[in-house]
Amino acid sequence: MNKFGKDNIPRDDQTIDPDNVLDVEALALRTGITGDQAQALVDRIGNDRAALEQAARELKQQESEKP
Repeated sequence: MNKFGKDNIPRDDQTIDPDNVLDVEALALRTGITGDQAQALVDRIGNDRAALEQAARELKQQESEKP
């Protein structure tokens, strides 16, 4: 995996770039939520990858428990 972003600055795998649609969509795909839901989480939580993935998994679980 490339450790450099488009601006040749090393990427931190513990965060996502909130302005990068591909990062946000990748979060959505990995966790089974929509892109809009992923963007809303990024807007609310920030760019911490672990916190975002945990919140996304919880959101997905809550959705699956609805009748």
